[in-house]
Amino acid sequence: MQSMADGIREFHKKREVKTGLFCEKHQQTELVRYKHPVSIDYDPLIHGELVDGLQVTSMSYCTECAKEGIYQHHQQSSAEIKANEDFLNKSKYGKYSLLKTQSLVGKKSLLFARFNTFKANSLEEQNVLNQAQRIAREYTQGQRFNTVFVGGAGRGKSHLAMAILQEVNENLKDNKFSTLFINISELIREIKNSWNYSDTKAEEERLTTLMRTVDLLVIDDLGTESTFSKDNSWVQGVIYNIYNAREGNTIITSNLTGKEMRSSYDDKIVSRIMEGSKNSVVKFEGITDKRKSK
Repeated sequence: MQSMADGIREFHKKREVKTGLFCEKHQQTELVRYKHPVSIDYDPLIHGELVDGLQVTSMSYCTECAKEGIYQHHQQSSAEIKANEDFLNKSKYGKYSLLKTQSLVGKKSLLFARFNTFKANSLEEQNVLNQAQRIAREYTQGQRFNTVFVGGAGRGKSHLAMAILQEVNENLKDNKFSTLFINISELIREIKNSWNYSDTKAEEERLTTLMRTVDLLVIDDLGTESTFSKDNSWVQGVIYNIYNAREGNTIITSNLTGKEMRSSYDDKIVSRIMEGSKNSVVKFEGITDKRKSK
């Protein structure tokens, strides 16, 4: 009689799609992609053709690395990088499409946030808008630095962070420049949900790889109580590994003050967040909760 573990392995084996490339660590193991249910925003020109009626992950993986549980710690091999870059380059929109197709947002309406839809009804709101537009120009010009948006909930931090991505994405779409917006609560939820249907860390690696390698990244709502605590080593480890692999060009939004951040996170994480953000810490002070004014 087949065991439950064997049944799960057989199920995932049937979902594999061979790539023709091999892992550098496990040289006899061919990298695979995984078939999964078709997403709501599926577009064959962006995501590629369906296989057996199912969508295929954009990232490729080594099954032996997955068994060893080293996904979130190892650097991608050149074969994995080539496989993933080939996938993006073959799609109609390439890296330009990532913002729309791969971002994780709390509310889908946020995908339409622009500078011209931000309502600046006070001097304080006009000030944060001006700073966000300056930051967008500097990213577009090729400058590399981190940005921190700090302030209470509903002040427009997420709106302006997305607006920066939209502006840079449009201006650099011919330069193969990629942008991505990740709400931290949605990220943790997506990863944990994937554990229900997979015995590997494939989805976790897909998401964290995107976050490590994308040209300009927003990590939204850092400090959400429902996902973070001082002793949550796994969550903090995910964030640290992402920041540790990036060299600037990361924007975070948070409701926490600097003091609160240091009391909630490991010092290494706070240090990496603040590194390179000396002239781009934007404080959303003197602004009322926009959600209450609607």
